[in-house]
Amino acid sequence: MDVALDLFGGEALDVSAELLSRPARLVSTADPEHVTRLGGSYLFVKPSTPDLTVLAGLVDAGRLAVHVERTFPLEQAAAAQRLVRAGHVRGKVVLEV
Repeated sequence: MDVALDLFGGEALDVSAELLSRPARLVSTADPEHVTRLGGSYLFVKPSTPDLTVLAGLVDAGRLAVHVERTFPLEQAAAAQRLVRAGHVRGKVVLEV
């Protein structure tokens, strides 16, 4: 791989580092100490209305896709949290309000 953006940390970060041609092309928003040890960089993300508007536009244009692993009703929030904690989610877990 040429570049990896990690949004979760943990084991996925290690796997991404192993697959990269250059460790400096690894970026994590989840685990600053771990990504730095692997030779990558940490990126702090603070959402803003303008940034979220740009992202929404990319989604609307079909240029950015978000994979939803599973959707839960709000009443099953505890089950959703257990799924995320298990560490095997490939995508987003959504709570419907």
